[in-house]
Amino acid sequence: MKIICISHWRIPSEKTMAPYMMRVAEAFAKEGNEVEFWIPRRRNALKVLDPFEYHLIERNFRLRYLPVIDLMGVVPGRISFLLMLASFTISVFFFALFQSRKSFFYFFDLRDAWLVLLLSRRAFCEIHMYYKSSLDVVNRWGFARMRGIIAATKPLRAEIQRQYGVPQDKILHAPCGVNSERFALDLSREDARRALGLPQDGRFIFYIGHLFPVKGVDVLFDVHPLLAPGEVLYFIGGTDEDITRYRKKWEAAGAPKNIVIVGRKPHQEIPTWLRAADILTIPNTARDPAGSIESSPSKLMEYMASGRPIVASDVPAIRDVLDSSMGYFAEPDSPQAIAAQVHAIFTDPTLAEKKARAARAFASTDLNWSARACNIMHFIEQR
Repeated sequence: MKIICISHWRIPSEKTMAPYMMRVAEAFAKEGNEVEFWIPRRRNALKVLDPFEYHLIERNFRLRYLPVIDLMGVVPGRISFLLMLASFTISVFFFALFQSRKSFFYFFDLRDAWLVLLLSRRAFCEIHMYYKSSLDVVNRWGFARMRGIIAATKPLRAEIQRQYGVPQDKILHAPCGVNSERFALDLSREDARRALGLPQDGRFIFYIGHLFPVKGVDVLFDVHPLLAPGEVLYFIGGTDEDITRYRKKWEAAGAPKNIVIVGRKPHQEIPTWLRAADILTIPNTARDPAGSIESSPSKLMEYMASGRPIVASDVPAIRDVLDSSMGYFAEPDSPQAIAAQVHAIFTDPTLAEKKARAARAFASTDLNWSARACNIMHFIEQR
């Protein structure tokens, strides 16, 4: 089977979706498919020469850079993005003209598929969020013409069915995957802290990921006055801009000693950081659909594979994968609720360890990339 993945996102990128989409392509290729990934030829803001090396992706598929008009960062405003997007869809259309009729097109954004849907009905789209208002016509056209939809969460699948009348058998539910071999390290907490130069004493609560408001990190920040002595919040990750903003926020709060703004760390270090934690947090907000129903967070699967206790917001997108036998749920947007679950873990570490082991076992069997790729391939073949 030949699968052509397509996205207008810049690769490599600090944004989470860039390595995620490459992992989807990597997983398809590992299952014996011929895979290409078409992306726009845009300026490389990271000055990185090799996206495979930067994002730790196996070089088992081809990245094909398509010509676009790239004025983003040069011309202010939304017009530069729309110009890039329009030129990318035109490039995709002309490159698609020369592909075999047996090729499958796999999109990550309905907007990228606008013209290809005129050529081929062998098109599928993986949805993590979708766009409304002025672009609703794109949704209706795309959902009607796509051979199949892959929804990252069950709540998102239900919303697409409700909004656009898409039949249930046309939508596959497929949560994000995880490389359990990489994240399920056989490494003690003490050895992980030693490797990272962290103190051995102290109870560390980690958040690892982007510092966007939709991730609930501002709520997590406000947990610090509720922590007991020796309990410390670590924020690991973020773009340069968000890291700077968070350090200013920390200074404005009086530079509390129980908050550490670590900043961004290399991808290859993240499994060790996960193992160094006492608790991992995923405090998604319920105030935005992107955090409550649309998101299937890759970091949740990585947390689960690491085998560390998890405190997560009680929102549908997280309940989609995690249940109470594998983690601790806190009322969304409530620092008090997060603090209560943190203290529940430290009060009964035996139960916390039992839940962490259950999460790790589930991630290694049901959430690995191979199982996900095979599930999607079967869906494609049946359509």
